[in-house]
Amino acid sequence: MSQQNVPQREHVVAALPVRRGSPFSRAVSMEWTRLRTIRSSWLMALLCLVASGGLGLAVAIDGRDDVTLDLAAGVLNPGQPAPTPVLLGLLGVLAWGHDYRYGTIRPLLAVVPRRGTLAAARLLVYSGFLAAVAVAAIVLAWVAGVLATGGELSGYLDEAPIPRMALGSVLFGLGCGWLGMALGALIRTLPAAIAMLIAVPAVIEPLGGMVVGQMKDDAELWLPFYVVGQVLRAEPVAAGPPPAVGALIFLAVMLAMLALAVTTFLRRDA
Repeated sequence: MSQQNVPQREHVVAALPVRRGSPFSRAVSMEWTRLRTIRSSWLMALLCLVASGGLGLAVAIDGRDDVTLDLAAGVLNPGQPAPTPVLLGLLGVLAWGHDYRYGTIRPLLAVVPRRGTLAAARLLVYSGFLAAVAVAAIVLAWVAGVLATGGELSGYLDEAPIPRMALGSVLFGLGCGWLGMALGALIRTLPAAIAMLIAVPAVIEPLGGMVVGQMKDDAELWLPFYVVGQVLRAEPVAAGPPPAVGALIFLAVMLAMLALAVTTFLRRDA
């Protein structure tokens, strides 16, 4: 063998992919690469930031002549349905929906044959991304409000209920993202999953609330998308649960949906 061929062979070997780490760490790396290379992920994130910052700026400009605690609350929660949770829910749907729409689920399972490992890696990566976008959105809304009021709004940052509302906005966005992920895994048709994401809070829960409200007074106040409002409102409804309980109920229901989706994913053929 000539000396000239040795560097060439070493170069070819060095170019081959090296499998390091545990199967889970490799799956996490693959999911992160997948997330950051899909343009829709960054488009949804950008829309969340623009919508949250724009609404916060608009509310602050409209009320900057009278900067009060109510204005601070309005900057964080200009009204529901807010666009940021909806967009995070859509991002969650796409986490699994893209695989079924474009037929990439089988190649993914060929690379990561253990479904539990793939599901856990995806949940970790997307949950982190959803939480980061939700935090960035609420921070941007507050900064926009502070700038629009010439800094006057900053004095209300540590006054109740502002910290609770800010945390509630993050939890609401994360929970909607989890719901989207669950629906994307359960309903393999992407448009149907998106339609269900909109229908659950807008149609299904209100109709369910009418039914349970006839059975027991104020029972509808304990439904998930209503109780999360206890965290988001400046003044929670007295007949409903405390804000902390409302947040736990909402997150528990979203996690239960996610657990059902993962269980279904582990058991079905693809």
